[in-house]
Amino acid sequence: MSDLPNFPADITKYFTSLNMLPAFPAVTALVETQKRNLAALTAANKLIFEGAQAITQRQVEVIRRQVADATEAARVLATTASPQERAVIQTEMLKTAYEKSVSDLKEVEDLLRKSSTEALGLVHSRFLEAVDEVKAAVEKK
Repeated sequence: MSDLPNFPADITKYFTSLNMLPAFPAVTALVETQKRNLAALTAANKLIFEGAQAITQRQVEVIRRQVADATEAARVLATTASPQERAVIQTEMLKTAYEKSVSDLKEVEDLLRKSSTEALGLVHSRFLEAVDEVKAAVEKK
């Protein structure tokens, strides 16, 4: 058996009847504030999830391109006759691969920063609104 009390279906009425929050007479306002807080957290989580999806999709695209590039490099090197010419081609390919990798990393970093900034901004705004709502409810008393 559970030691938890049996709460009524309407939690607002329960807390109001207990008169536990004398400094916050509008329990309904508190419940509404918490609903908006949860909605903001849900929206922030959605932004983070969508950002993670975009990052994953971009990484898959990068891997596909890298496999295609490696296949092409192997083909080019296999058809190159002289060792000297092969060394020059390998050096050029290495430089190109490095530049593409740095560019890809910056792009993924931008995607991560964008989704994190948007989610944090949403939570930050909601927090400030919630503080103002609580303050306004307490001042009404």
